[in-house]
Amino acid sequence: MERIRFILNGDDCEVLVEKGETLLYTLRERLRLKSVKEGCGIGECGACTVLVDGKAVYSCLTLAKKVKGKHVKTVEYLSSRGLHPLQEAFIKHGAVQCGFCTPGMIISAYALLKKNRNPTLEDIKLAISGNLCRCTGYIQIVEAIASVSKMIEEDEGIDFSESVTKTKDEILFELSEIKELNIVAGGTDLLLRLRGKEMESELLDITCCPDLKGVKEENGKVVIKASTTYDELSESEVLRKYAPSVSFASSKVGSPQIRNMGTIGGNIINASPAADSIPALMIHNALCKLESKKGERTIPLEQFILSPYKTSIEKGELLTQIELEKLEGFKEGYVKVAKREALSISRVSFAYAIKEKDGRFEDVRLAIGSCTPTPFRAKSFEERLIGREKNEKVIKELLSLVFDGILSVSGDRPSFRYKFPVIRDILIRIFT
Repeated sequence: MERIRFILNGDDCEVLVEKGETLLYTLRERLRLKSVKEGCGIGECGACTVLVDGKAVYSCLTLAKKVKGKHVKTVEYLSSRGLHPLQEAFIKHGAVQCGFCTPGMIISAYALLKKNRNPTLEDIKLAISGNLCRCTGYIQIVEAIASVSKMIEEDEGIDFSESVTKTKDEILFELSEIKELNIVAGGTDLLLRLRGKEMESELLDITCCPDLKGVKEENGKVVIKASTTYDELSESEVLRKYAPSVSFASSKVGSPQIRNMGTIGGNIINASPAADSIPALMIHNALCKLESKKGERTIPLEQFILSPYKTSIEKGELLTQIELEKLEGFKEGYVKVAKREALSISRVSFAYAIKEKDGRFEDVRLAIGSCTPTPFRAKSFEERLIGREKNEKVIKELLSLVFDGILSVSGDRPSFRYKFPVIRDILIRIFT
């Protein structure tokens, strides 16, 4: 057991937690805050949503130890001095029925309104896209949130000074010294894999290291530190200027709660063929920097991912940053095809960059996700398109290069019967 200290709903809180214990368990079972509920337990329903340092997160996917020294708020905080205006609005607009999802829904709405006092309907829908409601219906919920245009400024409560940071050197030392060690960044995938299993290895949280967070322009490249969250990537001015496809792809990952938790480094190390960020990183010729106590090495992302959920990272190594080429003079973008708008895995995704002159393609980059076991750049298609006229006839003529490239890596799959027509139509739209 480990004793952790944090601010809970404005008050100093100390509690003993077990290794691998989730924040949901700590809040609900140890601290008896019954508004925090377990619905799906896998980060999809939003019933367990709480605020950690002002960001909405799934407490079922958050290690309790990760909130050490932080501010945690549940819906009890809002009603500590009587009903909050947001809670009154839910009652007035009939946005409550069974009430199971309501605390998490209100917390997500509260996070939005603390940041944006006059949200649009689209802003509201996006903010609650990670929260499911089975019985009330979303119209009343959206109306209730929209009716609250101004929020009362709440005091964050007491504060205290407690060291919760580590340097990169300290993390690399622990990696070299501890044999059984799992690195935790966002933890949104790791905790699911560890669920139901006895926690044998130690967990090393790297998000407490300032050296591993941030996006900057450096030596003519864009440098993304590995623990930068998707929410931070989507709002990065550097990415919006030099790699907008990466910024946009990041905004399409999971739900707001997942984007507040998940990190770019964790997504790469997870090596899912459906990872949203990978195609966008690919068109920028991403390089992965790996560091250990023995030294460092840099490897192209295309070579780093070996197969689904497997990379070439070695024991004792840490992915510390990703370096991107700046694509100046290009028009770039990202397209995701999924079963629904929010919280859905890519069925197929596209990242592209196009540079043209006088109606002809001067340079082209195209990466396609969710079709091959490892990252796929359509290089034959890119090469043959350079110098050609920008029209539908040319694209249709060269589409076979894309399909042949995918088949050479993956072999024929039943899913291609619907994916290839989708790829055809979207590529014609993108390139014409």
